[in-house]
Amino acid sequence: MSHRCIALLLILLSPLAGALDLHGMAPDEITVWAAPVEGGAPLEAHRADVAVQPASTMKLLTSWAALTRLGPDYRWKTRFASSAPVVNGVLKGDLYWVGSGDPRFLLSDLRSMLYDLRLQGIHTIEGRLVLDKQAYRDIGSADGFAGDAERLFSVAPDTHLLEWKTAWLRLEPEADSWAVRLDPPLSGVRVSANLLRGGNGPCTTPAERVSLQQSGLDLYLSGTLPPACAGERLPVNLPLDHDTYATEAFRSQWELLGGKGPAGLDIAPLPADARDLVQHLSPPLGTLLADVNKYSNNPMARSVYLALGQGSARTAAAVIADTLAQAGLPTSPLVLENGAGLSRTERVSATLLGNMLLSAARQPHAADFVHTLPAAGEEGTLKRRFAALGPRLRLKTGTLDNVRALAGYWQARDGHRLALVAIVNSPRAPALLPALDAVVVDLVRRFDAQAGGR
Repeated sequence: MSHRCIALLLILLSPLAGALDLHGMAPDEITVWAAPVEGGAPLEAHRADVAVQPASTMKLLTSWAALTRLGPDYRWKTRFASSAPVVNGVLKGDLYWVGSGDPRFLLSDLRSMLYDLRLQGIHTIEGRLVLDKQAYRDIGSADGFAGDAERLFSVAPDTHLLEWKTAWLRLEPEADSWAVRLDPPLSGVRVSANLLRGGNGPCTTPAERVSLQQSGLDLYLSGTLPPACAGERLPVNLPLDHDTYATEAFRSQWELLGGKGPAGLDIAPLPADARDLVQHLSPPLGTLLADVNKYSNNPMARSVYLALGQGSARTAAAVIADTLAQAGLPTSPLVLENGAGLSRTERVSATLLGNMLLSAARQPHAADFVHTLPAAGEEGTLKRRFAALGPRLRLKTGTLDNVRALAGYWQARDGHRLALVAIVNSPRAPALLPALDAVVVDLVRRFDAQAGGR
């Protein structure tokens, strides 16, 4: 008998090749699928065709479809435009802010655009600031998360999504206390603090050392922080709609640059005779998807989803189904609401998600896709998980009240890869996280054990 046959026999007789160990989970609490990327029969398929809630692992489907249809170099363009003349530094009419739904349009980007406007000699906007919001027609929904409406993870997409509608509380040292400045300054927001200076250690996790009480637009901070926290910023989400936040941020940043105006706000389409004054291009899609998947950013994922549908969530769902069909992949079971997994209604099977992973790993943009996933033990939502396996394991995580999910790739030392999906749907999901991780480790060990037979 050859050495290869003996190795295969040992694998088959090994406990690692036996039935799937659910580590205390009931069989109907988890669905599992795993298969080698380089070809061959699935390593595991447990309830793999059952429709389940995927939570944020649904972002993988949106990311793959976006790379396939839009390409990794796709960019969003934000514009300032006007049909009014400029006379002696005065824009004699309205300034249009044409939003595109840029997933990562930051305050620094807005400042840069306004600075470019000043460099053109414009110091006064005599007309209104007008928001052109034509890029979106139907943003979809995230039903069931109304109680979390002002939390970062559930901020809705918008044509003028700015800094994910997050303001920052900047810490500035005073004699024996701290001053707190709101960035950007926003009309109507009141900040007070009783923050003391104390200790000489490093400024680790300042947000955990501070008590933030919020009542509408009134913010109160208390606590004690060491001097090392000078210049640190704490994020806060405010109950402002997108248009109010964007225009207040525009006004404050324009004033800081010495600008005057605008004289009011409106929402209207850009006139046909308008000319561009300033343009800003987002980073490429391939770069933005790393933020989407490594940090599970829902507003960004939903923005990418809407780009697929040219501003319509209903169209985006059809585009994803068509992309699956064109790739020869199953299109059922699949229910899409917003493409981010921030949903009580979205459904997918482990088989569908797994076959998409196989297709993604074999396509021209495979490297772009794989590197959007967090490396185990090193970054993003996997920074504190699977440290023993290390960066050869890349998985997208998914978390809802009753869901814990993992999907992605393992690369063995011989270079062969395993695509895997494991999704828990259960009222016990939070307590089952260690069991879910153990199932993934078992799959990796089984795959590695087969290396001797390859």
